[in-house]
Formats: sequence, C-alpha cells, structure tokens
Amino acid sequence: MTTVRVLITVGDVAELITPRHPAAAPLRVSASRIAAQAGLPANELPGRAFTVQTLSDGDADGFTLLDDPRL
Repeated sequence: MTTVRVLITVGDVAELITPRHPAAAPLRVSASRIAAQAGLPANELPGRAFTVQTLSDGDADGFTLLDDPRL
C-alpha cells in the first residue's frame, strides 16, 4: 500500500501528491471515485491522506482514508 494526499479538487478532478507525483506535477484522478471508495464527501478530500492499493504513473485506485476523525 502507498500513502497519497489530496492537494486540491477542481470540479470532479482531485490532484494527488504521491511518491511518484510531486506537488509541481500532481496525479489527477476522479474525486468522486476517491469519495466513493473512502466513504466521505468529495468536498472533504483536500488535505486528507489515503492509502491506495494500486498506483501507476497515470492512475491510483483502492482509496482508504487515513486518520478518519469520525472514528
């Protein structure tokens, strides 16, 4: 598993900082997919850290929220 952080969301696009993608060149993925997999609203994604099951140069999938304040 790999840890990623959502930098910002614009519309349905979330920009992620990952070990392969620095803030200057973030990975862009669907915010609604992250929200659905992690179980929280898309507007709460920025600033949050997640683990992902798969990470490639062009995509990430299998998002799980780290440090869930609701628990």
